Amino acid sequence: MELIEQVREIGADQAVVGTESEHAARAALTREIVRTAPSRRRRRPTARTWTGVGMGGLIAGVSVAAIVVGTVLAPPATPGASADVFEAAAAGADGSADLELSAGQFLRLESRFTWMVRWDADMPQGARFNNADPGDAEATLVVEDENTTYVPADPEDDWVRERTPYTVIAGEGEREDEARAEWAASEPGAGLAGVTRYPRGIAVAGGDGGTFEYYLDDRDVYADMPDDVPGIVRWFSERYEGEGDRYGLGHYFVETISDVSVFNLAPGAARAGMLRAFATLEGVSLLSSDGGVATLSYQRSNSEGATATIEFSLDMERGYVLQVTSWPFGADPEHGDAWSSRTDAEISVVDSAP
Repeated sequence: MELIEQVREIGADQAVVGTESEHAARAALTREIVRTAPSRRRRRPTARTWTGVGMGGLIAGVSVAAIVVGTVLAPPATPGASADVFEAAAAGADGSADLELSAGQFLRLESRFTWMVRWDADMPQGARFNNADPGDAEATLVVEDENTTYVPADPEDDWVRERTPYTVIAGEGEREDEARAEWAASEPGAGLAGVTRYPRGIAVAGGDGGTFEYYLDDRDVYADMPDDVPGIVRWFSERYEGEGDRYGLGHYFVETISDVSVFNLAPGAARAGMLRAFATLEGVSLLSSDGGVATLSYQRSNSEGATATIEFSLDMERGYVLQVTSWPFGADPEHGDAWSSRTDAEISVVDSAP
């Protein structure tokens, strides 16, 4: 599920929803799915969680302001590393900005997001999927959301996005059948499925309370981002001063790298600038590098001393994120705790779109 789309839905009844609030909200939401306890080995646990996923594809009953409370993160203490990998990926992103597509071709960006939804029979009807405490769950469903964006050779043409309904790909628990039945009856995410065309890559969001436009690649957001690394770091920090967060770069890294559709759709120059800024982050370590793909780990701590980690794979030749895996605070992958969320991405050139 794309976090930015859910954030935009949360503000749909407001007359005006600014870009700043969208990104701050997305940051707050993504913080809730960041994992803990770094692993120096690539693990493939069996499930992933996104806390707060509600029915109908929305985050039912959860306010963005409430999420922010208690999740302000302290800067990580671990020294930074792997600046050469970020620079290689940044150079690849710069090169991808000059990628030549023939007339009629599309850059195809596919992402598959999988998360774990826990069903708690003691929660009120309509909110049984909103309790993320595994100790309270009578059943767990593993749900997959897939979406593909087609970027035309001429960005002034129609962009195309194809979504599929949320699919339950696995489940467990003594009341799994009841959870599956309730999930199916509510048809979560059904309204998101289908093919949508966006003239010039511009989408419209909102509802009766007002609508607003935004670019799928967030080009308007990055238009004022500086070119130099110190300037980019300051740019990130300034965007989070309203949250009382002086460590904006780390938070923006978490929100952006965790939503591969947002990062991979960003203009090549913006991706290159972000990657070079991310190279200054403390708490990054290189796990592996093979065939032009590097996998890194980012570790940081919150104000209570709990550790969170994200593993992410970078395509160094093109500057894209290919996979992101997260554990929530309190989980320990070294002890076999399941990862909370995973997104896989594929980028290719195709001759047609749906």
